[in-house]
Amino acid sequence: MGLYSIASKMGIYESDLEKLLQGQASYGIASKLNVYESDLQKFINGQASYNLATRIGTYESDLQILLNKAGTEGAIGIILGMLIE
Repeated sequence: MGLYSIASKMGIYESDLEKLLQGQASYGIASKLNVYESDLQKFINGQASYNLATRIGTYESDLQILLNKAGTEGAIGIILGMLIE
């Protein structure tokens, strides 16, 4: 399965998926998750935000602990999981 078909199943463009896999937020993914693009980029960079914590259903402090342990690749994995659900 190529990136195009995976991105299609997530409801995003392939270019947005490619950006995410490179550690960059995009407007398309932020919109899909109903969060600000700047919050999404901060999340990828290891900083939790209230908006993303609320979207995930946890406290910002707990999300920060997870990000501290998971790193950038873990943050990207979390975002991918949210897009798949």
